Amino acid sequence: MNGLKFAFVIGPVAVVVQHWEERFSELEAGARVEVRRVEPSTGERDRPGAAGFRVLPVSEGGIWRADLFVVVDPPTSEPRHHHHPRFAGGDVGPREFDPDLSADPPGWTQARLADLPGLLRKCGAADLAAAVDPGDLARALPAVRAAIDACLSP
Repeated sequence: MNGLKFAFVIGPVAVVVQHWEERFSELEAGARVEVRRVEPSTGERDRPGAAGFRVLPVSEGGIWRADLFVVVDPPTSEPRHHHHPRFAGGDVGPREFDPDLSADPPGWTQARLADLPGLLRKCGAADLAAAVDPGDLARALPAVRAAIDACLSP
């Protein structure tokens, strides 16, 4: 998938935002926002303190996803906003629809991310919640919102 992609690493989790297009019987497009696990990356040649990190793929580290989609082909702009709050067995699970999400997709998504520790607890990743620094989260949120807005209309 080509297009805009952003990743914001906040402690043990990453918020990944990207433009996404998906075809079923119709073409849906918009912003996809995911919360994923991050793991430290170490190797034989890493010196202490210089290790990197790896954002785990959805199949290994997916926690939560919001898809802020509309139908673009045929060109109807019909909303398909939904989220996936329960990942299991490397899969996102069924779509869940929320009228509040459809009313303000970017705002709804940002409100969920503003309470990232609470979101982690609700989605089965309570082990990560305490490691999210509130100050880092607060500093990242405006950039996350800008990424969502950019990916909604690339």
